[in-house]
Amino acid sequence: MADIIYITVILIATTLGAIAGIGGGVLFKPVFDAIGDYSASQVSVISSSAVFAMSLVSVVISTKQIREQKEQLKAMLPLAVGACAGGWLGEFIFSKFTASDSLIRIIQNVILLILIIFVIIYMKNENKKSLNRKEWYTAALTGLALGCVSAFLGIGGGPINVAVITLVFGLEIKNAVIGSLMTILFAQGTKLISVAAKDVSAFNLKLLPFVIIAGILGALLGRTINKKVNDKAVNSCFIAVQVIIIILCIFNIVKYTFTTP
Repeated sequence: MADIIYITVILIATTLGAIAGIGGGVLFKPVFDAIGDYSASQVSVISSSAVFAMSLVSVVISTKQIREQKEQLKAMLPLAVGACAGGWLGEFIFSKFTASDSLIRIIQNVILLILIIFVIIYMKNENKKSLNRKEWYTAALTGLALGCVSAFLGIGGGPINVAVITLVFGLEIKNAVIGSLMTILFAQGTKLISVAAKDVSAFNLKLLPFVIIAGILGALLGRTINKKVNDKAVNSCFIAVQVIIIILCIFNIVKYTFTTP
């Protein structure tokens, strides 16, 4: 029964996330923590695997858009390289905290809460400014930071990536979204390779294929709905998703604070 709840929640979460135009990966982690049937390490692997599959599907679907923007996105190659290093670094840092399951969940939810509040404030600011940086090393360092956060938290981080890429590089949203997908794909891919190099027999991954399928179906369904509704509905969904994440993060922080030995 618990597994059915997981799969249903992931389907709904990814559908809402895709309608909001931010993907559903950022919802996985706080939802899994709130249900609490799996350890932080298992949640991290399951969430990262689902996010990787979703980002891969999104890249395939967006192939035409990527080709049309390839000149602008050449500058994003250092971002992808940085994301690879960030994926490894995020998994390395995460592994140092796994001895305390409650502590790592608290840290993850606090960081996610702060980042989501930043996203809401920045993205809803009509007069938001950008740094308009173009240097390759800035892109690499940005990719490193985003990839590290994505891997450490076990999330896709679509809205966080888009906000940071927009802030640093001054890209239009459609280009920032592609840059975000590249960051997620490379960061989570590197993280999963790092995990696979270890002993994966300790993980209970029976839920993994069902979560991946539910995530992909939800992303495709949400994308279809997104094209049929107006901007006001999308904007309302965007705010609603962020509010849900904030509530879940606060709930998880309180929950695991009082369960910490």
